Amino acid sequence: MKNRLSKKDNLPLAMRVLNILVLVLVVVLMGLPMLNVLAVSLSTQAKSDSPGLVLLPTPPTFEGYTFIWKHTNLPRPFFNTVYVSVVGTVLHVLMASLAGYILCQNKLPFRKAMTTFILLTMTVPYELTMIGIYAVNRDLGLTNTYAGLILNGMVSGFSVFLMRNYFQAIPLSLAESARIDGSGEWRIFSSIYLRLSVSGLMTIGTLELIRRWNNITMTITLISDMKKWTLPVVLRYILFDQTSTSGTSYIFANAKMAAVVMTALPLVVLYFFTQSFFSSGIMIGSVKE
Repeated sequence: MKNRLSKKDNLPLAMRVLNILVLVLVVVLMGLPMLNVLAVSLSTQAKSDSPGLVLLPTPPTFEGYTFIWKHTNLPRPFFNTVYVSVVGTVLHVLMASLAGYILCQNKLPFRKAMTTFILLTMTVPYELTMIGIYAVNRDLGLTNTYAGLILNGMVSGFSVFLMRNYFQAIPLSLAESARIDGSGEWRIFSSIYLRLSVSGLMTIGTLELIRRWNNITMTITLISDMKKWTLPVVLRYILFDQTSTSGTSYIFANAKMAAVVMTALPLVVLYFFTQSFFSSGIMIGSVKE
């Protein structure tokens, strides 16, 4: 440990300065826009619409939040987003876990062929599949339904492989002992593999919840009923076409930025609760063959 510290301390001065400059640049580039959004959202109407960069609201006020919540009917799209994201994430985690458990079985026929097929699906750009997705959902009657938003994207190659790698790290002797004691596959899966893979489950759950919460393409493709829009779609119209979602002729910048903060805040809170699982989950479940 001392040797490592001494090597680190012996870095050239130019390298230390460069490291500090890079870190400061990253913090400024990533933090400045977020700070500006938060400051504008807490500013008065007049201050928020004035030109220039706002980094400190003077005086701070919540009038933007009050206005956007009352005048743009945000509770309905907020409920839609929570419902679609939570239900879709639970089903996604379940499907990824089941598929990962199946793929980690050594005696599974055509296991390599199935693995290759899943890998190939991960190489296809998401945008290229939208026309086909819309056609299938239209024929199945899933357009303008919550079911369409929930079922689409329920399986992900990345999540399947991450869970497979998690399950492969579990000693086979545990499952074999359980089979000798008379346990079935479902009991082995739920009592052993899932309980020992909490970090992996939390990782894919967090990633999927974030993806669904921020997903605007699928909602625009499948949903034309404004009552079933999710927050990102409503936010898009608030920022660029406010007359479609508001009964007023003009929405001040503080209210627009308040909508941005309210949309992102649940994800920030979620990350603080799951960051420990998330970090270990990505490391342990990294794809390997």
